Order: sequence, then structure tokens, then C-alpha cells
Amino acid sequence: MDHQNQKLGQRITVPGLFYRIKEDEDYGRLHHTGERERERPANIVVDTRHMVRIRKRSTTMQPTPFKKKEEKQKEKKKKPPRAPHTFLAHLKSIPSPSAAADSLLHLLGSSSSATTKPYLVDYPAVSSVLLSLLDALHLRRGPPLRDSLFASLIQHLGRARLPDDALRLFLSIPSFPCADKSPSTHTLNSLLHALVDNARLPEARALLARSSSQQLGLRPNAVSYNAILKGCCSCASHGALARAREVLDEMARRGVRPSAATYNTLIRFAIRSKQLDAAVRLKEEMGRKGVSPNAVTYAILMRGLCSEGRFEAAKKMMFDMEYQGCAASAVNYGVLMSDRGRRGDVAGMTELLREMRRRGMKPDAVTYSILINYMCAKGRVGDAYKVFVEMQMKGACEPSAAMYRMLVDGCCRAGEFEMGLRISTAMSATKHRLRPESLERLIRGLCQIGKVDDACFVLEQMEKMSVGLGAEGWAALIVAVGGRNCDAVQLLHELLL
Repeated sequence: MDHQNQKLGQRITVPGLFYRIKEDEDYGRLHHTGERERERPANIVVDTRHMVRIRKRSTTMQPTPFKKKEEKQKEKKKKPPRAPHTFLAHLKSIPSPSAAADSLLHLLGSSSSATTKPYLVDYPAVSSVLLSLLDALHLRRGPPLRDSLFASLIQHLGRARLPDDALRLFLSIPSFPCADKSPSTHTLNSLLHALVDNARLPEARALLARSSSQQLGLRPNAVSYNAILKGCCSCASHGALARAREVLDEMARRGVRPSAATYNTLIRFAIRSKQLDAAVRLKEEMGRKGVSPNAVTYAILMRGLCSEGRFEAAKKMMFDMEYQGCAASAVNYGVLMSDRGRRGDVAGMTELLREMRRRGMKPDAVTYSILINYMCAKGRVGDAYKVFVEMQMKGACEPSAAMYRMLVDGCCRAGEFEMGLRISTAMSATKHRLRPESLERLIRGLCQIGKVDDACFVLEQMEKMSVGLGAEGWAALIVAVGGRNCDAVQLLHELLL
């Protein structure tokens, strides 16, 4: 094949595959210098959407020019439009925004206690529709709106990085037909978390200070101060722990009793700052203040001991916590297993798992994920797969997406591509999906061991998931199908490399 005369937009056939070359969007555009851009192979990309598998033929077909773009668009079959959501279609059919708001609130359970759906507003689509109908809610007549509705909307605005909109909505709640105690402390806490998560700690502290004023008339609780503590501890600046202590002292002055989560935030920050002694003193202070440490408190302290190489001291703390009225849980064993895994002691991890079962504890998904992850990191994918199968046979827990990904990536690193294919096929029957880079790595590995049909099967699965394959994956696939001396492979390297 004459590569110099090969034009863009032609079909290049190799035994088993054909693909299309198309122009990049930036190809041929004028630069600010007024000169037309020189033709560069780097600007030519492979249109992966049009790569399909065909039957292998003994003879190579001659390249056939594609039809014009206009003719192809006419012949292309149009996909049937997606059926609209029933309820959204119903909302669009209502001419009055106020009536649409009433219909939505009825579904959410705001208009009738008999049709309560408390978690429906947590869906972003529902909250987006409700936010667009806020103006209509001002004119709404009927039963008062629930305060939890505004709390959920504020949370969504915070996740969308719109803290100013969340603050405006909070301040405008009294203008809506709400219950007597609106806004409530629950709504205040949602706004505090939204501000802190968006690095607006000063505004959050100012709002907390004025929350008990006559205008708002709210009484902050431990959850309110926990949000402020989270903001203080999120920055690693000098004196952050001292500022967090000031918040704790303010809680005492205002008569707010700290919770275990309050101290866990402080202890976690002290451990992260390499201040183990300060973390231990905070745990002792919990006892003096009448706050009982929980399993998470001890897990944080155990993690600090393990980070200093004191594994035996961490294990002793796990057994001592039971004498102090706190039963050990999977989170405590997870800390010990992670430390053994980081040090390459897979046998120690499996022994801890057996110890959990002897003590009548049920390992959770996190525990199995820790074990599978470090086994794969050590190249023991066979043992990791046995643990994975054993977990399902015993009904301990359902496989998570992280477990599937760890196993497939571990198989690819260890060269066990056929095992990775089996796991990937099993994963396709679930709701979980692999990352595109993992699928490409699997295709390259299958091509290396001559499993071209299996590689094409993975490619077809990627097509169903609307996931594209990178240039390296295509190059490996074409080399495996057509051979390294194939003209199409040479042209592909000229165009892409």
C-alpha cells in the first residue's frame, strides 16, 4: 500500500479489523500568525466509534473511500429517542409553576404525611426541578413546607459548589409557607457543612455566632460545632489544633455537650499532625467529660501507633478497649491488617482475618478489600481470587466495584490476563464497571499472549459501555490481528506516533 498517497477519510482493512481515520477538530485551523498549520500526524486521531469486528479473510481488501459526510448522515439510522421520565413529563405538561410545585411536593410527602418519601429529594434531578420552582413556592397555598426539604436543597447546593446560593436560600426560608420553627437547627447544620466544604470557614463561624440572635433564634448543637471543627482541622497551618481547642472551649461556655464525633475529629487531626501524645490526652479528656470513646476513637489511636512502628502496642490497645467498655469491631482489625499489608506481611493479614472469625466477628467489605488489595500488590492474585470467591460463598458481603478493579488490575500486573478476563466478564453481569485504563491494559495483555478473540470481546464490551480505546490499545490490537509487518500497522504508527 502506498502510504504517501493514502488520504484521510479512507477505510484501511487488515485481517480481522478495519478502522477509520478522521481529521482532528483543530486540524487546518489558522493560527494567530496568519499561517496555515502544517500537517502533523499528532493531530490525526482514530475514530474509535466506528471500529467493529469483522470476519477474518484470507485476502486483503482494497481500501474503499468513504462516502461524503452529508450522504452518510442521511443514511445513518436515527436512534429512537429515549423515553422521557414519567413524572418529569407530567411536570412539563402542567402550565402553572405553582401547580407543578404542588405536584412535586405531594410526591415528596410535603403535602401529605401518608405519602412520605423522605429520600427522594436527595436525588439531584428532583432537587434541581424543585430549585427551579422556588419562586412558585412563595405563592403556594396549602400545608406548610417541611424544614427537611430546605436542608436537602442546601446540601445539594453545597455539593454543587454554590455556597452563596445556599446561604441566600437559608436566609429566605422565612418567606416561604413553612412550619413555625423554620429554619431549624437541622437546616443550620446543613448550611454550616456546605460553607465549610467550600472553604468558607469565616462565614460559617460568623453564622454560628449570630445563630442564637433574636433574628434567627436557633440553638446550635454538637453537630453545628463539629462542622466548624472540621473546617479548623482541614487546614494544616501552624496553630490549627489550638484554634480547634478554642472551639471546644466555646462549646463548654455555651453549654453544648461534645460528642464522640467531636473528639474523634480532634484526635484524627492530632494523629495526622504527628502529635500522638496530644491525641492520647484528648482521649483521656473524653473520660473526664463523660464522653465514652467508641471503636472509631480507638481505631484512630491505633493508626497513630502503627504509623510509629508500634504494632504490638496497637494490638494491645484493641484488647484493652474491651475492658473499658468498648467492644472491638471490624474497623479496628482493618487498621491492624492495613499495617501488616504495608509491611508486606500477607500471612499476618490472613491470621488477623481468622482471629476475627474466632472471636465471632463478621468481616465487612472494607476488611476484604484491604486483604485483596495488598495480596494483589504482592503479586499473589491467585490467593486474592480465592479470598474473593470464599467471601461470596460464605455470604459475608457483596463484591464491590473496588474489589473487581483491584483484582483485574492485579491480574494485569502479574501477567494473569486470562484470569483478569474471567473476573471482568463476571463484573459485566453486575452494576459495576471497570475504568477505561484497566480495560485497555487488559486488551494489550490479551494481545500479547495471542488471545485476539478475547481482546476483541473486551473491545465489544467497551463499545456497549460507550468507552473509547486509546491509541496504544488500538496499536496492540492491530499488531495482534495483522502482524507486525502489516501495512496498516505501519501507517497507524506514522499517523499516531
